[in-house]
Parts: sequence; C-alpha cells; structure tokens
Amino acid sequence: MIRGTWSLTEPLVPVNIPATMIRVGTEHGISSDTLLKNTGIQPEQFDDPSARLTYQQLLLLADNLMRAYPSGTLGLDLGKAININQLGMLGYAILSCADLRSALRLGLKYHTLVDPAFTFEVVDQGETTAIRLTSHIPFEKMYRIMCDVFIGMFATLARFLTGNDNIDALEVHLNHPEPDYADAYVELTRCPVLFDQPRTELLLDSRLLDTPLAMADKATAAMAENQCADILARMGPKEGIVAKVRRILLSNPGVFPPVDVVAGHLATSTRTLSRSLQDVGTSYQRILDEVRKEMAIEYLRNSNLPIEEIAALVGYSDPSNFRKAFRRWTGQAPSYYREDRQAN
Repeated sequence: MIRGTWSLTEPLVPVNIPATMIRVGTEHGISSDTLLKNTGIQPEQFDDPSARLTYQQLLLLADNLMRAYPSGTLGLDLGKAININQLGMLGYAILSCADLRSALRLGLKYHTLVDPAFTFEVVDQGETTAIRLTSHIPFEKMYRIMCDVFIGMFATLARFLTGNDNIDALEVHLNHPEPDYADAYVELTRCPVLFDQPRTELLLDSRLLDTPLAMADKATAAMAENQCADILARMGPKEGIVAKVRRILLSNPGVFPPVDVVAGHLATSTRTLSRSLQDVGTSYQRILDEVRKEMAIEYLRNSNLPIEEIAALVGYSDPSNFRKAFRRWTGQAPSYYREDRQAN
C-alpha cells in the first residue's frame, strides 16, 4: 500500500467519535445491541482511550445508526453532540489557542489525530473565508451524513470556543439537493443555507477569525501542540490517498492527467494506486468525476460561459457527453443550476 494512505481494515479511528454515535443513538431510543450488531465492536472498547476501530467498523456502526434513527437530522445532531474534549489532545490544544484563526490552523495541521479521512481546508477569499469539507466517501448516504456532521460541528464549536453565541456564518453551502429537514440547518446556523452547490462549506466574515477564545492560554497551547506533534510523528503520515489524488487533479484545473501520470506523481505504479483506491472503496474515475462535477457546478453558478465551453473546461470535447455525465453525477441537467442561479 502507498505510504500515507488509510484503508478500511486498518485500526485508525479513535473511539471518541463512535462513542458519541452510540450516545446519540441511545438518546433517541436505539439500543446499543442494535447499533453494534455485526460491527465486531465490543462495548468495553469504548472504555479504553487508546483503542482504535477500523473504518469498516465505523461504516457498519453508521449504517446501523442511519437505519434506526427516527429523523433525517442525524448528521446535524451528531455534529452538535461532538464536544471539544472528544478530540483528545488536539481538542485540548484548540481550546487553548489565542483565536479562531489559530484554532483552525491547528485543526488543519493535526486533524489526522482524530480521523485521517475527515479533511477540510480554509480558503481566504479576502473579506470572506470559506471552511470547506474536502473529504470524499464513495457512499452517498454516508457522505451526506458527513456533510451534516461538518456543518453541525463547526457551527457549534465556534460558539463554544469563543463563549459567544452570536458567532454565525454568512452562508452555508451544501453540495446535495435540499432535504425535507432543510429548516434544521437554518435553525442551527442562523444564516442562509444554499443547496445544490459545488461544495459543502461555511462562509464566514474573515474578521470573525480574530475573535479570541474564551480559554486562551499561550503556554498551555504550546505544550499541547508539542504533544500533538509527538503523537503525529509516532503515527506517521496519514493523509488519505483520495486527498492526494484530488490535490493532483486540482493543481491544474481543466487538465486532467491519466491515472498512470497521477501514479507517477505519487511515486508508485498504476496497479498499486488502483489497489490502494479500491481499498478505501473508490477509484480514480470516481474521484475524477467528483472533481469535474464540482468544477462544472462552479462554472454554471458563477459564470455566463456557454455549456459547450464549460464542457471543454471539465474535459469533454462533446457537449452531449458532458450533459449525460452531468445528469449521472447530479440527477439534473446543467440548465437546472444555471436557471436556479438566474432565478435568485
């Protein structure tokens, strides 16, 4: 396996977040036996802070929870239920940071201590800053849950860390259709929530990032970050192979190298790369389609380029093939996104 990948069968996931899943499920009337069925997880593992689960176990637990949960708001409920202390030493370090900006920087640097597959980026756009989910899970229902966890967790933690209940995003974007519980997003975030967007992200007034944290302590922050660095060094690099492939594809938008060229960038063979992607439940083509979809929606929503030019920009010489692919990706024709933008 390529160094720096994560797999479904490698024990990498701390028990903190799965324990939160169990707690949220039982609070909604679901028994622990139902939640743990066929996962191979033993209840006593949650009492061991050093215990690690595999992603396969996490997916099985999440599937059991989704099947039994009485509401579509599962992801938002999980995001709100994640406390800073459940992030382990990273949570302790974040709690002591000077402001939201440094807390985000620390989260970006050491997120793999909590979950190597949960990735995000912070994009400075001048007056606004985007906190953007970059994780990729090739299971649609599971991915939507992750999007909601991302929104719920960031919205809740920002208010908790600052002690300021008025810390709100300017807008929330989600890259899936509007669900029947759309009002729950607005109730939580207290800002406009837009669906069918190119990506899932929170847009903030950049000035909010300078908001001081309620428990800021320079000496404690330095000590905790040093411990995070030590733990990360012992773990070794854990950036997901999916994130690496996406980064290569996005490094030169519109020019998508074939899989053998990507494998060369990663100093491995095409066969090894394909096997590594298969190990995490995806493929080069799936990742490429996701990148193309994001780019296409971005062009449709934010430019007046004709469909033929957008098709070419995302790698399709034949616009009819692009239209077919776009409908396969989103369930909608390209015109749906452009008409929706014009209507707004």
